[in-house]
Amino acid sequence: MILIKADVHLHTCLSPCAEITQSPKRVVQKAFEKGYNMIFITDHNTTANSIYAIKAAREYPSLSVYPGMEITSREEIHVLSLFENFTKAEQLQTELNNYLPDVYFEKEKEQQIIANELDEVEGFYEKSLFSAVDLTIEEILDLIHKYKGVAIAAHIDRQSFSVLSQLGSIPENLKFDALEVSPNTDLEKAKDIYKEYSTKYKFISGSDAHSLEQMGKVYTEFYSESNTYSDFIKFLNG
Repeated sequence: MILIKADVHLHTCLSPCAEITQSPKRVVQKAFEKGYNMIFITDHNTTANSIYAIKAAREYPSLSVYPGMEITSREEIHVLSLFENFTKAEQLQTELNNYLPDVYFEKEKEQQIIANELDEVEGFYEKSLFSAVDLTIEEILDLIHKYKGVAIAAHIDRQSFSVLSQLGSIPENLKFDALEVSPNTDLEKAKDIYKEYSTKYKFISGSDAHSLEQMGKVYTEFYSESNTYSDFIKFLNG
């Protein structure tokens, strides 16, 4: 068994709220320097930069990089969608694009940078990534599971953009696979604060890093046979 040090919630320069220096190559390099052996790239409503992070990670055999998204529902609830491979993630992305508006202004598009594994700008994303997807949270969870992804309620302790801030509780019909706690709340303390959910859901921590400096402060640890996606799923289900 080895200790897995994982960050399930990382942004790149493709997220309009992230710093321009947060390129896929630099995120992967910083993750390696911080001693991670598993990360998920979760830009807002898009997977476009995750493929380049996966390519950049070829220089670091000890680090597994997986694609994902932080999706915003119609109710303005953030949910992390995590995938084993880019093909499934991209299939979900294609479907979600039907429910995302185009960018409103040229300046907005310029903040959504698609950067490759060599730190070169490939282009700019033309959907408004800061907007909500015109689907309910239940519909989004169904789509994530349709494409074999994991659905995690993002930063449940935040006063905005969380399932608890928007709905007040977690309805029984919402099939989350785990609950994420932000860097603002200690994981063990969160299990006490939200103890009505602690026996039903696995609680995990993610950095939600929007800059390189924010990486490494909060992460999820667990013991496993390897740093594969399948072992991550075993951890969530354990």
